[in-house]
Order: sequence, then structure tokens, then C-alpha cells
Amino acid sequence: GQTMLRIYGWKKSRAVRCMWVLEELGLEYEQIPLNPHAGETRTPEYLALNPAGKIPTLVHDGFVLSETVAINWYLASSFPGTLLPADRQAQARIQQWTSWALSDLEPHLVGIMREGRRPSEQIDATRVEAAHAEIHKLLETVLEPQLGRGEWLLPSGFTLADLNVAAV
Repeated sequence: GQTMLRIYGWKKSRAVRCMWVLEELGLEYEQIPLNPHAGETRTPEYLALNPAGKIPTLVHDGFVLSETVAINWYLASSFPGTLLPADRQAQARIQQWTSWALSDLEPHLVGIMREGRRPSEQIDATRVEAAHAEIHKLLETVLEPQLGRGEWLLPSGFTLADLNVAAV
């Protein structure tokens, strides 16, 4: 029968990373647009799926999974496509780029976003400038040289590496 895929989370969140994968794979899915700022991720029903009360959460025929990187890997490995090459070294490279994006790049972007949510007189401009400088350094020393070698992060073409890095 038809497989049932449901993604919990609204588009103004990291859930959009998973929706991108679902779209790339051409999968039919249901999106439940939960707004964490309105308490919609703190209901008993949602906490039963994700005790952390965070989005996104994927439910696939009763299998429940959270964390965007895990969800994206699961989707790309469960539904054949070009996002996840079979080659082990290519898969390791995808893990490398995804880890880099999340551990090196994303914290600086999140810092800028958090400062931007404050009232203008409370924004720490020095922190924002430092984060911008760090982001530019990472892009210039790590990402740009790699993309200078080809259109995509891996020689095989557009993969989860590109999607995960671009989503960050």
C-alpha cells in the first residue's frame, strides 16, 4: 500500500530542510505546520512523538524520528535517488560536509539570528560583527575552494551534502 510520510514543523524552522529532501525525492507527504512560539510543540500528543518538544519530527508508517540530519539521511537512504550515492567514501564526504555545516557554520548564523530578535537597543553589534567575520572566513577558506573545483560538493553531482550545507 501507499507509504505514509508525515513531517511535523513549520517552514520557518529547520523542518524546511526535511521538506526539501521530501520534495527532491518526489515523495508524497503530509506537513503538520506546528508553531513552537504558540506552544504547539508542547502538547501531550506532540511530546509523545518528540519528548524534547522540538521540530521537526518525521513519522513514516509508525517509525518516529527527529533531528534534521538523521531525518534527511533516513529519507535519502530509504527512497532511492541521487541524494545519497552508494559509494562509502561519498557517504563519508556527505557526513563530513553536514558536520561542518552544523558544527562550524550554523552556530554563528544562529547567534546573528538570536541577536536580531532582541530590541534594537539591546543588540550586541560586536557579537554580530564577529559572527559575520567568522562566517566569511569559513566560506572563503573551506567552502569556496571546494566549490571552485566543481559545481557541487561531491563529483557525482547534487547530493545531501549540498542540500544540508545550503539549508544551513
